[in-house]
Amino acid sequence: MSGDTSKPIGHQYALAMLDGGEDRVRSLAKTAGTQLTMDAFLRVQDEEPVPAFLHSALCAMSLPTKRPKDETQPILREDGKYALAINPRPVLQTVDGKPVLRSLGVPYGAYPRVALIYLLSQAVTKRSRDVYLGRNFTEWMRRLGYQTVSYGPRGTANRMREQVDRLLACEWQIRWDGTEAGDNAFAVRDVKISNEYAGSLEKNGAFAREIRMSEAFYSHLIEHAVPLNEIAIRELKGTPTALDLYTYLAYRLPRITSNKGQTISWDQLARHLGNSADSKRFRQTVRETMQLVSAVYPNANVDLSGRKVVLHPSPAPLERKLVGPHLRLVGAAAPEKAPRSSVALERKIRRETPQLTEELRAFPEGSLSFGTREAAFRKIGLEKGQPWSVDTMADAFRAGFPGIAKLRTDTEWLRVWEAFVVSYAKRRSQDGAD
Repeated sequence: MSGDTSKPIGHQYALAMLDGGEDRVRSLAKTAGTQLTMDAFLRVQDEEPVPAFLHSALCAMSLPTKRPKDETQPILREDGKYALAINPRPVLQTVDGKPVLRSLGVPYGAYPRVALIYLLSQAVTKRSRDVYLGRNFTEWMRRLGYQTVSYGPRGTANRMREQVDRLLACEWQIRWDGTEAGDNAFAVRDVKISNEYAGSLEKNGAFAREIRMSEAFYSHLIEHAVPLNEIAIRELKGTPTALDLYTYLAYRLPRITSNKGQTISWDQLARHLGNSADSKRFRQTVRETMQLVSAVYPNANVDLSGRKVVLHPSPAPLERKLVGPHLRLVGAAAPEKAPRSSVALERKIRRETPQLTEELRAFPEGSLSFGTREAAFRKIGLEKGQPWSVDTMADAFRAGFPGIAKLRTDTEWLRVWEAFVVSYAKRRSQDGAD
């Protein structure tokens, strides 16, 4: 069995995938991993990365993981050159027909983290302050990866709604001294993510389908957005500490320039994650959490085994290939060792439509119902997208895929097109069932 058992399980899965494909990963999971980490690894490996974004300051300093003792008090995060303040400002609400000012409290837990990443990702991807949520709250929750949406007192929808209301009612102050490589000092004072937000669900049941981000926050976000992988966020969405560790590493590791890496104390890591490092429990929690994080970010080269935390230079999580000395440099031929369903389909299509080339090209224009090159894309649409029209799906893909302007090989286009078609058909089927 390949792999170093002292490394996080994601590293071991990656090496197993290179050596023997999915079967080797499953075999390793039985002895060294878990069903959760294996499933997360395979799902992230099987899908084309989808760009997501978070403000750099929020990658380095996180929201509370649990409900604070006093929810109305501001949250302060400070670690030398970083400082973050989240102030839950009172909002005007109607109670028994009378206007009342009250604080909703600070956001905490996994829900506001996932919502925040979604909101900021949409703004950065579409280069717009106006973020469309969906036709209804159920649709929006499903966009965030929650397939089961319940509306009871403790249902997922009500818990998400409460946290989003808290999140968008807060004022934020961010200070960043900018001594890190590639960083510029900045300070943002007393801004809200959205100045025009009045609540996700009004008393009459109307859903706020669109949020307009404040101009100050939006302008600063565009300059300081850190790329993440939306597929990984979906896998981590139930665990706030995993989300924090993933976003922190996604920001920090690609910026390290020394081959020897950078050493930080457990106290420093605890402050970044909003925890206390006074007990062994914190270290154990982080080490256990890193198993899941490494499954969705196997390129993250971090040593958590000693008295200090050692961070090594690593590619950003959007890098699909496995690279770095802790894994192995993967060439273009590596997928031949680990055929997955989408790869097998591509090979079948390539045999039947040899006109596909490896030159960089744009996505096909016009109808996919005709043409020699279009045949491969049409075949995926017919096989994976039934009963929806291939051309309807192609129009939706051109309008909604953030990387549509990029030139790619036909193999890459087929991969992202297939993932879109599968998602589109599933989403439309669910919409019809609602």
